[in-house]
Amino acid sequence: MITSLLLLVLFVLFCCVVFWRAARIERVLQRLGDGDPAARTGLAPWAPLGRLAQRVDWAAERLAEERRRLADSEGRLRIALQGCDIGVWDWQLDSGRIYYSPRWKTLLGFAEDETPGHAETWLTRVHPDDLAQVTAALDEHLSGHSEIFLCEHRLRHKRGDYLWVQQSGVASRDDSGRVLRMIGALADVSAHKAAQAELLSSREAYRSVVEGVTQVILRSDVAGRLSFLNPAWQELTGHSIDEALGKTLASFVHDDERHSVSAFFAALADGAAGDLSCELRLRCRDDAWRWFALYLRATPAAGAASAAGVLSDIAAQKASEAALLRSNRERDAILTLGPDGFVFADEQGRVSFVNPAFAGMTGLAAGLVVGRPLAELDLHIAQLGGRSPGFAEVGEGADGLLQLERPHKTVIRWLARLIPDGAGGIHGRVIYLRDITRESEVDRMKSDFLSTAAHELRTPMASIFGFSELLLSREFEPAMQRDLLERIHRQTRNLINLVNELLDLSRIEARGGKSFKMQVQEITPVVLNAVAAQYVPAPTHKLEFDWPKDLPKVRIDAEKFQQCLINVLSNAVKYSPGGGVIRVNALRRGEAESACIGVAISDPGIGMTPEQSARIFERFYRADPSGAILGSGLGMSLVKEYMAVFGGDVEVVSAPGQGTTVVLWLPAADALGESGGSGR
Repeated sequence: MITSLLLLVLFVLFCCVVFWRAARIERVLQRLGDGDPAARTGLAPWAPLGRLAQRVDWAAERLAEERRRLADSEGRLRIALQGCDIGVWDWQLDSGRIYYSPRWKTLLGFAEDETPGHAETWLTRVHPDDLAQVTAALDEHLSGHSEIFLCEHRLRHKRGDYLWVQQSGVASRDDSGRVLRMIGALADVSAHKAAQAELLSSREAYRSVVEGVTQVILRSDVAGRLSFLNPAWQELTGHSIDEALGKTLASFVHDDERHSVSAFFAALADGAAGDLSCELRLRCRDDAWRWFALYLRATPAAGAASAAGVLSDIAAQKASEAALLRSNRERDAILTLGPDGFVFADEQGRVSFVNPAFAGMTGLAAGLVVGRPLAELDLHIAQLGGRSPGFAEVGEGADGLLQLERPHKTVIRWLARLIPDGAGGIHGRVIYLRDITRESEVDRMKSDFLSTAAHELRTPMASIFGFSELLLSREFEPAMQRDLLERIHRQTRNLINLVNELLDLSRIEARGGKSFKMQVQEITPVVLNAVAAQYVPAPTHKLEFDWPKDLPKVRIDAEKFQQCLINVLSNAVKYSPGGGVIRVNALRRGEAESACIGVAISDPGIGMTPEQSARIFERFYRADPSGAILGSGLGMSLVKEYMAVFGGDVEVVSAPGQGTTVVLWLPAADALGESGGSGR
């Protein structure tokens, strides 16, 4: 009985020990599951439960080590991402949810809780002009056609402007190839883009200077072989640049002046060359000789010496020097053929000579005034509708204006000079007359333009000043303050657009189309980009797009032509306040060498009268005199100027209450005899 009782007690104690050890193992496993890396059983490795506890402790140590390594890896990744200034995103495609790292949000100006975790948050912030490119790259990667999603585009910052960013990402797929998630990174490359733009601008500025100067800029090697020439070479000599490169400068020089050039390059080869300044003649393409002033300087370079210099055209100077040696007969011929009028009078004040230009300006024949006193000439001029200039009494340096009504309206500026006789007396006088009718009209047009531009600029500036003054002088509720700031922002945007359009017009007038990036290309992508960029309010307007696939190529600057389309589309929307269908379709006209492609944009808007249509391309003109429809009045002027550079034209068909159709006509590239490439 006692033995049985002792066995029972021992069995109970054994069960308690087993239960205690099992409970301790269970608590350690629970702590490990809760993330406690320090949890251990501490049991001796005897009996099965002890060995199990020891294995649990080993597993806990390995888990703690892996967690430490993972924490170190995550720390290094976090530091690396912070150092690289990169934001991370993780997109779950099944749910559409997306995780944006804190740096991703701060790059775009958002706090941690401001951006919802959905893919649309990113896509809706992509610049409209870049959206097609981004979605195409994303679709290509998701469909398995690219190993990595990589795209540079603009992304809207919280403050409203756009940052240039580089997006990269990789999709994770299941065994069947279905995309489960996509992880990527975002980097701000705005500074890089700005540096690229600055470099491009610097290169363009250097190129424009080199190509724009009237002097020939040249470089050569030590033997005098030409290695660089700017466009002035071809303009002045007629020789193409490609034809001249590789030839020696001396081969173009006249025999009488060639020795000085050859001696300079011989000294350059010996390392003793200094500078060379001389006048010489160069053989032009038509075998004529043209005078130039040459300045050459040795320019040591790594490995070999070279030379650089300037050729200034002095043909006009030489011609002037020769003209000084011509006889009085030749000078009389110049007076006879010149566009400006001359009246010579002798010491008694009688007219001795008038040239044909004077007769053409005034209608007074030489036989009517030659030999007559200057006082009679004053009377004749007064009878032509002008005020008597008083030529009979004018002294040295006298000048004035004549405004004649007959034989046609003419504005003439005159200047009088006394001719000394060399003995302190007066031999006679000469009166110079210049027709400045054209210049006067240009000055009047310029004054009108400046007056109108000042008025258009003053309107938004007055609004900006008034609203900002209100904000500075009074306290407003947040809603009212935001409304005033939005008005200031709108007026500022209008002012910027107006100034940009004025600058574009001035650049075209100053440089023509020299800065345009002309290329033979498909017109369809440009039209599609313009349509995508133009906002069409869906509740009131509808856009119908009818476009064929087989249009020939055209030679345009894609960016400028897209701006033309956007200007016309914008007018179609603004001048259709009642809504309706805006149609965009392609037209053709002509065959072979006269073939043209037209982009027609039609709206059902208020339309225009024939008088309004005739003025549509005037600067600052708007068909809506009420001012209810916003705009600068410069959009169609820009369209007209751009289309002229493209070699095309603009056709406008409109009627009051029946809408307007604007067709932008471009010559087909085949009609221009071009099959590809680019040009200026």
